Amino acid sequence: MRIKYLQQMHDANVNDVKEVTDFEANILIKTGVAKKFGKQSSPDGTLDKTEENTEE
Repeated sequence: MRIKYLQQMHDANVNDVKEVTDFEANILIKTGVAKKFGKQSSPDGTLDKTEENTEE
């Protein structure tokens, strides 16, 4: 899962986007350290764009 960091971490700066395992992503999202980034699949099978990647 792609995530965008909201806080400084030992391996990432604020606003860094990284691909991590779903397990790691869920922990970081629940603790408020990161949020989902990019296209995510919604339960009905359509794509939901949670955030535009304008930095790349």
